[in-house]
Parts: sequence; C-alpha cells; structure tokens
Amino acid sequence: MPTPDGISTEDWDVVHELTVDLFNAAEDESDRHRARLLRYLDRLQEKYGELPSILATRADFIGDDLRKEQLLDRAYILAEARGDGRNAFYIAHSLAELYIETFKNAVEGRKWLERTQQHMIQVDDGSYVDDLERFRDALQQLRPDRE
Repeated sequence: MPTPDGISTEDWDVVHELTVDLFNAAEDESDRHRARLLRYLDRLQEKYGELPSILATRADFIGDDLRKEQLLDRAYILAEARGDGRNAFYIAHSLAELYIETFKNAVEGRKWLERTQQHMIQVDDGSYVDDLERFRDALQQLRPDRE
C-alpha cells in the first residue's frame, strides 16, 4: 500500500528495510546505516518532490532538534495543504512529543497535543492513546497550574 502522500509501496518498503537495518545495527555501524537511510530519502525526494512522509521520516532520524522541528513544521503544513489527515496526525504527534518531552514547552506542547487528538478522531487511529496520556501527564508536570 502506498503512503498517504503517494510514495509507492515498493519505494516505501525500502525505507522500512533501511530503518530495520538501522535499528538492528551494532552501535559502531549505526551512523553508516543512518547515512544510507538519509541518502535514500534524498533520492525519494528527487523522485517525488517534497512530501510529508519524506520530511517527517528524515526528522525522525536526525539528531538536531531545531532542524527536526523545522522539518516537522514543513511536513505538517504540506500534509494539511494536501488534505492528508493521516500524515497530519502522525506529524502532529511527533511535534507534540518534541515540544513536551524535548523542549519542555507547555504552550506549543498543548497546541500540538490538541491537534493530534483532533486528527486521531478523523483518521480513527486509537493506537496512540497511551502516548497521548503520557503527553498529558508530562504537560501537567510542566504546567500543573494550568491543568
């Protein structure tokens, strides 16, 4: 099945394989596997253009949190413009996690948590319920006076 934004199953299967290779790699090999995955995402972007799936996946595998934020913001804008609710859901979830757990930013965290919840209803995907509860708990720790 292709991605919601149109990347073929065959091409996306390669992303999945490279991701599995990265997760299974020995510590001293992980940088090499990460580089292979990022190069493949570059090739997909040349083939398909700038798509939410590609940008969000790249964000998942880079270490620079500010660049990750930029990629996810751009991916979300593209998903919304395309009417791609499924990718918008996944990206909003990633942004909620980034703002709550990494940046400890209650205002942005709450905004992205609310968007994640809205998209979750639209795409009917309850598999992230535990994550949302964890985000709510973390938000309460950041701003208990606001809960």
